[in-house]
Amino acid sequence: MKHLVRAALFGLLAAATPGEPAPSLDATTLGGEHLVLDALRGHVVVVDFWASWCEPCRRAFPRLESVAQRYASRGVRVVGVSVDEDRANCARFVRELHPSFAVVHDAGHALAERWSPPSMPTTFVVDARGVVTAVLSGEDVSQIERRVQEALAR
Repeated sequence: MKHLVRAALFGLLAAATPGEPAPSLDATTLGGEHLVLDALRGHVVVVDFWASWCEPCRRAFPRLESVAQRYASRGVRVVGVSVDEDRANCARFVRELHPSFAVVHDAGHALAERWSPPSMPTTFVVDARGVVTAVLSGEDVSQIERRVQEALAR
């Protein structure tokens, strides 16, 4: 949690902001795959920051899965970023909810510091050019879906 406070304090320097290029995201997924956001250029990417202790995150996760499945054929990719300090909590959450999308564990909060999510959950929509088009806090997946549709229409 102290890392999230630090991320908020430094967020003005590196925050993911609508209209600006997305911060870097280079990490290993829980499945052991190397994930680089720049390699997904050409796809709309939904980056969702969450934590296992966050009840709104738990409620939003299955809905993110639905968006991931519904828009996969249109090239949309979803990436979940856990800010849990304990990898076991992250892994348990993923085992319980079975997402088909990539999940990375950001124990040191390096990604959170770059992206600067204001709360949990926070979802960023990145268009095919690598530009952040939306920053959404909370669990309203209809907003996420609408923003994904807008990004696809660009």
